[in-house]
Amino acid sequence: TSHTDVNTPNAPSSHLVLLGGGHAHIGVLRMLGMQPQHPFKVTLVSPARTATYSGLLPAVVAGHESPLDLEIDLGRLCQFAGADLVVASATGVDPIAQHVELGERPALLYDRLSIDIGLQSALSELSALDENLLRVKPISHFMTQYSKWLETYQGGGRFAIVGGGAAGVELAFAIQHRFAKQAALHQQSPPQLVLCQGGQKLLPHAPRGLQKRLMRRLKQAGIEVHMDFFVTRQGDGRLVSEQGLTLAADRVLWVTGGAPHDFLADSGLTLTEQGYLAVNEFLQSPNYPEVFAVGDAAESLIQPRPKAGVYPVRQAAVLHHNLVASVQDRPLKPFRAQKDYLSLISMGSTRAIGYRGGFWLEGDWLWRLKQRIDRNFLGRYRDLPVMQGSGSTEQGLIDPNMQCRGCGAKVSGALLRNLLAQLKASPGSPMDDAAVIQPPPNHLMVQSVDSFRPIIEDPYLLARIAVVHAASDIVAMGGRLGPVMLDVTMPYASPSVTKALLHQVMAGALAQIKEEGGELVGGHTSEGLELNISVSVTGWVTEESIKRPRNASKGDSLILSQPLGTGLLFANAMRGAAKAPWVQAGIDSMLVSNRGAAAILTQPSVNAVTDVTGFGLLGHLENILADDQGACIELAALPTLPGVDQLLAEDAVLSTADPKNRQMVMRQVVDADSPWAIRRPLLFDPQTAGGLLLSVTAHAADDLVEQLREAGFSDAGIIGAVTEKGGQVEV
Repeated sequence: TSHTDVNTPNAPSSHLVLLGGGHAHIGVLRMLGMQPQHPFKVTLVSPARTATYSGLLPAVVAGHESPLDLEIDLGRLCQFAGADLVVASATGVDPIAQHVELGERPALLYDRLSIDIGLQSALSELSALDENLLRVKPISHFMTQYSKWLETYQGGGRFAIVGGGAAGVELAFAIQHRFAKQAALHQQSPPQLVLCQGGQKLLPHAPRGLQKRLMRRLKQAGIEVHMDFFVTRQGDGRLVSEQGLTLAADRVLWVTGGAPHDFLADSGLTLTEQGYLAVNEFLQSPNYPEVFAVGDAAESLIQPRPKAGVYPVRQAAVLHHNLVASVQDRPLKPFRAQKDYLSLISMGSTRAIGYRGGFWLEGDWLWRLKQRIDRNFLGRYRDLPVMQGSGSTEQGLIDPNMQCRGCGAKVSGALLRNLLAQLKASPGSPMDDAAVIQPPPNHLMVQSVDSFRPIIEDPYLLARIAVVHAASDIVAMGGRLGPVMLDVTMPYASPSVTKALLHQVMAGALAQIKEEGGELVGGHTSEGLELNISVSVTGWVTEESIKRPRNASKGDSLILSQPLGTGLLFANAMRGAAKAPWVQAGIDSMLVSNRGAAAILTQPSVNAVTDVTGFGLLGHLENILADDQGACIELAALPTLPGVDQLLAEDAVLSTADPKNRQMVMRQVVDADSPWAIRRPLLFDPQTAGGLLLSVTAHAADDLVEQLREAGFSDAGIIGAVTEKGGQVEV
């Protein structure tokens, strides 16, 4: 049985799921990182590894800032807060079962749930539209398409911005400024911009004098303004209004008010008439107090306010307090929303208008003020402090001497039994620690085992990667996966937290085992200081198809099926030095199973195979070379993950396994005079769930590379050859 709830009062007692990476949630994550001794195991769910700061969008669109300036790295922020990051989109919330549905992924169980998912673009009023309409949300997609507009712009045309609120006005000025510069640079005519507003006023809540000033400024910028033009159709190069009026528009940017996400309607949570999540003064759902909601997705029943970014930013502190207090039986704090706030509207160039209540001003200094506010906000989530005495187990938050050890450290048998039944594990997945296995007739047995500490923040994907990694040993021997056993160490926590985490781990492992063609037959679970997943695999191979070690032939071509760099990439990700897209590309690469190459490996031209994992490229090359053989490796030909070459150029930190891998290489590494020498560390970089290294007959190499690429290994290529220079590797 588990003794966690009795003996580890400082272990996580509740699982907190933060659904959405909005302004309030990133504030909560920062506060959790600053005060790490809190009662939660935290999981952030976001559709991307980055959050986009919309306040800086007009400056980016106008060309004053880089698109990278919009992004907040959620992976780094979660690392700082000790939180897991699940990159997925929610498809439902079930407050009765207390889980969040994530499409094809397993549902995520929670004790406390907070929702900060913003809005989706509201296109329900349109009866028709085509590909020339671009929604401003999600901003990441908008920026990709906007960049294409810039690249393909040939001059002239008519662009329409639909929406006369603050966002629409700012983007109209920003696009006019950017495309005017673009046209001047390439000696083109600028586009004609049209701003359409469904109501009778721009910025309906702004002072009347400011509205008049904006109309003049828009006219001076050459931007047409059409009031009372409620768009109902778009397509064929025109907009059609509710009254049947038409406007020519080659490109349309949709910047109207958003709408609640569709899945909330079926959640059972109390909603307002407009479909927003209703919350009380404590930011709680009235009918499910363990659910909180903030930002644009929520609407207060006590003090309704317009949708504006200032509110979720200020909700963060109250939300953080109430989430913690709700599980500690302490009083909650009410959120008091201010009635008005300073609004700053940039005007394309380095000029802005600001207003609060009935007072407004215009000037360059307001633009500089807006930039400073935006920069300070982003800096809070980029320049994270180095914390001492964080809540990690290594620094003594949990006293392991209070825990049962040996087999007394097991996870609850009832919990595991129920979980396996819920996940519909196969009938051959018993609770026993041992399994009786009957090999297929005329087959040899291949066995391997691998163990994983967390390399990423997502336990579901971590489990899948662990299985991919372990199964690669079977594939590299020419075999197919059979029985699998798991040994999972769960970090000390309450039963509810353990259940939520183990559910993700087991679901990921079972899903990948099934994809690999194997079967879970048993294993062991225990409690310890951190999550650890060990995978023991057994495979079957015939005598005819087995790929034995040290079977390369002199003159063979060496083929690598997947890119290198996971060790380097994630060593720097741990230090916040790897960009979010690089990390995501690394995760995607580790999820690529080598079983797709199984049929290719059986061809007679393939003389030897090894998977490239923890010992690095040269360490595993030793497995296929005979004592009297050497190799020549072309550093320029090595496929690399995105960002790896940049990290090497910046003299980034290497994996801690690098020096050990260098020591284990028995052959002398001889450096040629190569401009690609900066890539030399990749020869020793440890790979997680890496690719296959094939030694193949030279005349068949090109054909085999093409087969690998057709099988999904798009980075496969020839990286060198087996030589007669025994005892050395020339690079």
